[in-house]
Amino acid sequence: MNRKLNTFFDPETEFEADVLRGENLQRAFAGLQENLVNETLDETEWLALHAPVKQAANEAAGLAWTTAFPLLVFPALFQEKVDRARVRQDRAERIKAQTADLLMEAVV
Repeated sequence: MNRKLNTFFDPETEFEADVLRGENLQRAFAGLQENLVNETLDETEWLALHAPVKQAANEAAGLAWTTAFPLLVFPALFQEKVDRARVRQDRAERIKAQTADLLMEAVV
């Protein structure tokens, strides 16, 4: 999928983009964070992951705000942190299952 695209813009070509700053940027960021957290929680099977997902959002938000483009950086940081939380939760569930098996063997 690596194709070189030759682009050409006339000298009169202009792009308009709203630059978000201050309160508008904070509102947009809060909306993005809320939407991503809600979407992730809707897709989450384990109730035990709800708190870690919210924590991941807060950590990712803190890191994203240290960059020049927090709206662009936040989704990737958030996804990485959620993926780590899922791996930890999966490991915890496996350990609980193994421990339950061992306890059943010890009791019998």
